[in-house]
Amino acid sequence: MKVANTVPKTGPLPLRSCKTNNLLTPKVARRFARLGSTNAALLDSLQRDEQLPAGTVYITDDQTAGKGQGTNRWHSSPAANLTFSLLLRPDRLAVNRIFSLTQLTSLAVLDGLLRYLPDLESHDPRIKWPNDLYAGGRKIGGILIQNGLRGDRVQWSVVGVGINVNERAFPPELRQSATSLRLLLGRDIDKAALLDAIFEAFSRRNRLLESGDVDALNTAYHRWLYRREERVDFLRLDDGRRFNARVRGVDTLGRLELTMEQDRVERFELRTLRWLH
Repeated sequence: MKVANTVPKTGPLPLRSCKTNNLLTPKVARRFARLGSTNAALLDSLQRDEQLPAGTVYITDDQTAGKGQGTNRWHSSPAANLTFSLLLRPDRLAVNRIFSLTQLTSLAVLDGLLRYLPDLESHDPRIKWPNDLYAGGRKIGGILIQNGLRGDRVQWSVVGVGINVNERAFPPELRQSATSLRLLLGRDIDKAALLDAIFEAFSRRNRLLESGDVDALNTAYHRWLYRREERVDFLRLDDGRRFNARVRGVDTLGRLELTMEQDRVERFELRTLRWLH
């Protein structure tokens, strides 16, 4: 078995409670008072027990070393936000459609947010390629997915989600780029009720993936794609060149499609360019 993005093993984890959820079958949810990273903890459990059931969820009230893409880190004050990881087993999904998992997760989180907080729609919530959720023009959430592959199929996926829920302040370096649901809506949010709404949305969206209807996921994803059909400034990370292009969409391999000069379309892999706002 090939494992993508594995992490070192952690020590014993201080389990605070264990309950069921209504996401998938079988259903296991474990809440921890404090963890370095829910993804790292769930990956560690999976490496020790490869039969860990789909639908297993690890949640923490205090994530101290949350990860983003590459070397990015996730800021979260204790007990303020939602930070959790979910185990999926999309064994019918071909590796060349693995980006469907990012689309599924982005849409499920957005569905849950809008179902529980319909007034968030006035803040123009969007899915920003490759793995961020935006509202009010700033980041409110992020996604990190790590996969185990067997041949040309995805054997398992650990889906990590972080949402800025009741965060009241951000470090100086994040104040212009990040916000929270509380700051946008002007009130404290019930995290447990929001989590239930997100889990229910995961169940609905997951049916599309299980039925093989990845085209429906792709259509819905593009409906909410950040800055679609708008011109944006970007930075090429290989040579440091800046350029302006129109956001066309994302292809089935997860590459950002940009319309360049003379209507020429270029496709960009993860970590090859940076958005310049």
